[in-house]
Amino acid sequence: MAGQRVKYTKHKFKEGCKISVREYVSQSTGARYRSILDLGEMQYYIRNERTKTYVFVSDKIGNMNVLKRKARAELERFGVNLKKEIRDRQFGICPRGYSQEQHEKEND
Repeated sequence: MAGQRVKYTKHKFKEGCKISVREYVSQSTGARYRSILDLGEMQYYIRNERTKTYVFVSDKIGNMNVLKRKARAELERFGVNLKKEIRDRQFGICPRGYSQEQHEKEND
């Protein structure tokens, strides 16, 4: 299964935090993880969903895009497969980088 975009929603209990919508499963250990973004402190946490403990706490980061990118990379380091992104387009589900122009050329 190909990986997907990490989507975040408002955290129920922590003010100023966002939590990943999905749980991500490590292919190497089978552990389930979620990433939490602390927007006030500008750092992220990786949480084990079985024990509800933080297995990784980042340093402070100054940029939101870098924060999300590093959180995604840390999930991959824990064995979660997020390498390939598939997007649902108007012309069907396709891999990243596949454009509507390519689709039209192949189907005309």
